[in-house]
Amino acid sequence: MHLIRPRMIGRIDDEAYTIVKKRFLLEVRRITRLGSLLIVPLRIRILKDSWKLIERHHIYEADAIQIVSAKYVNSVEFLTGDKRLHEVALKEGLKSRYLG
Repeated sequence: MHLIRPRMIGRIDDEAYTIVKKRFLLEVRRITRLGSLLIVPLRIRILKDSWKLIERHHIYEADAIQIVSAKYVNSVEFLTGDKRLHEVALKEGLKSRYLG
């Protein structure tokens, strides 16, 4: 969710930002309770392995952490709307599905 920058430059006001943030957090809670989302605690091993992916695939830190976290918990499926992330996930042995 990329709303911090629009908020900073005045494209959305504080009230709209607060509403969207609350809705996002409620949705995260809902899909976590349904078992569709697993929150993976960040561990040193995940950070170290993420750095290897950053060097190997030249991807963003957050993307590398997502892939390594999915591998760490033996994810059944990796879903993404980012085509490049999907391609890297496949190369890293994940069963990835591109939703774009």
